[in-house]
Amino acid sequence: MKKVLAAILILSIMFLLFIPINTLSAAQPHKVNTKIHTYNGQKYVQITGGNQQVKDKINKILKSHAVKASQENVELKKQQNYFYRQTTSETKYNNNQRLSIVFKDYYYKGGVHGYEEATTYNFDLKTGSQLFLNNIAKTNKQSVNLFDGIESGLRVKKEVFDDKIRNFPLSKKSSFYYYNDGIVIIFDPYQVGPYVAGFIEVKVPYTKIQSNNTMPFLDLTKDSVKYLKQGKLPGFKEISFGRTLKQVSEALNSKVRESYYESGGLFWIFEGWDYASFNFSEESGRLAYVYLSSRAFPMKGFDDIEKILGKGTRFESTEYEGEFVLTYQFDNVYLEFTSESPKVSVNAIKISKR
Repeated sequence: MKKVLAAILILSIMFLLFIPINTLSAAQPHKVNTKIHTYNGQKYVQITGGNQQVKDKINKILKSHAVKASQENVELKKQQNYFYRQTTSETKYNNNQRLSIVFKDYYYKGGVHGYEEATTYNFDLKTGSQLFLNNIAKTNKQSVNLFDGIESGLRVKKEVFDDKIRNFPLSKKSSFYYYNDGIVIIFDPYQVGPYVAGFIEVKVPYTKIQSNNTMPFLDLTKDSVKYLKQGKLPGFKEISFGRTLKQVSEALNSKVRESYYESGGLFWIFEGWDYASFNFSEESGRLAYVYLSSRAFPMKGFDDIEKILGKGTRFESTEYEGEFVLTYQFDNVYLEFTSESPKVSVNAIKISKR
């Protein structure tokens, strides 16, 4: 028996020795290893293994972060010799043909303490392409699910500011990294919590992002214009201008939670609908205005909207400093998107019929 086992072992070793090297490596052709390098005191990650072109592409991007940090550090020291920028880097995920690298930069420009920010680089190891949040949340519904998942995660963290639980920054370029079952969103100090809380992270599993959530949202598509011209709200089933408070309540399957006055009149908020306010004309009692927060239409900037609806009218608000507006008119229905900058995601939408 021992002789038989020995013979099998010898044959197995000989078989492995004669397998071509490229056949062995083909099992994981995109597997890479990572290592920390230093450029003028700035830490950055470089990869080895995998496809040569992909490796060069990724390494160039990662090193450029350290080079930029070094250059800015020199400029800061020219202003004051105790000013500085220091960057560190770590590999957060390297599996399933995905790579996540997180840089954390500390800036000091005087005062009690400096400030910190995270920059993430996520790559497809097959192509070397960078991956962003819109590569994960690919549809309007998935973007809403992602927003909802982040909100749920922030809600259970004691250090988060109350007003940021529903009003947090989120765009295609927001910082995140992968884990086996989903992604982790990273918020910088002050973005959603105090400086002492440091970086605040929220896990959102793929199952949440891809869930069949029935919560209505502003589902803008190429076909939305015809619905808007008919006075209907795209994505909001059975909600259209001209409906009464009772009809809207029945369509939402919800009771009125509260109301408030604003410049446009009296607005109503329904239970479970914190992200929408409905205004009914004082004369007719019919739906005239709808205000939506970013939760109903997350991760979309002015450029994204114009790709869907065509070119709109952009201007800086004369009513609120630092607010930018993108407007459309479809017959007697008006859309108004507001943002802190034309380059970042919208934070509010107003839809009205005049």
